[in-house]
Amino acid sequence: MATPNFLDQAGLGYLWAKITDAISTSASATEKKIPSKVSQLENDAKYITLADVPDGVAASTTVPKVDSGSGDVGTETAFARGDHVHPTDTTRLATNGDASSVTVTFTAPNKRETIVSGESFNTIAGKILKYMNDFGSCAFKSMILKEDLAPSVKTSLEKADTALQSYTETDPTVPAWAKTPTKPTYTAAEVGALSIDDANNNFAKKSDITSIYRPKGTKPTYDDLPTTGNEVGDVWNVASDDMNYAWTVDGTWDPLGSKIEISSISNDMIDQIVAGTSA
Repeated sequence: MATPNFLDQAGLGYLWAKITDAISTSASATEKKIPSKVSQLENDAKYITLADVPDGVAASTTVPKVDSGSGDVGTETAFARGDHVHPTDTTRLATNGDASSVTVTFTAPNKRETIVSGESFNTIAGKILKYMNDFGSCAFKSMILKEDLAPSVKTSLEKADTALQSYTETDPTVPAWAKTPTKPTYTAAEVGALSIDDANNNFAKKSDITSIYRPKGTKPTYDDLPTTGNEVGDVWNVASDDMNYAWTVDGTWDPLGSKIEISSISNDMIDQIVAGTSA
């Protein structure tokens, strides 16, 4: 595997000079190929020019007609001016959404029907009117009063007012502890649950997890690392190789990472890359 290199400020400036030089050379060659006259272009789309307009053809002097739903090919032989404007069709909704002057005639159907997307406005308005007509007086109240209820509902509410409001259990089959307001308590062992002590002894706590690695300090060399009195997770930094070592369950020091060195890319290497000859 090739040794990695980084691109520093000097190398970047050298590379940018190579790029701008290549662009300048390419632009000069392209400018010689860019046409400067319409006659130098190929009319592959068959656009007409002034020479293609028949003699005697002139611009129309009539006001354009209002657009119709079905359209019409027309009979005039004059061509339309580029800035012509059609009259506004006042029977349609304005393009700005203003419907203040639009009116609609509609009637309610005999029965309630679902509104379907794509239906005309007068059909939709008629269906809405049917729903509004069928609404009772309660539909437009913010609160339902007792007098608004059906007689049978009123009777049920009056019975509820005199119904049982409290109850004392007298069934002899119900145990006494179930009748008391305060229910008995049980230990974890009585209900087969795990005790606090068992949980602490068998499961890791948050404090245990957050202290897996314990930095201890710095030693000059690897040989200076302690061989006794260590605990799993102890971490020492070794100054000679700038490496961190952690004490493992196997009783050994394990390096936590490795160090690599990279150097800046040279101008010769950039030339090889630009020329496409780099290894």
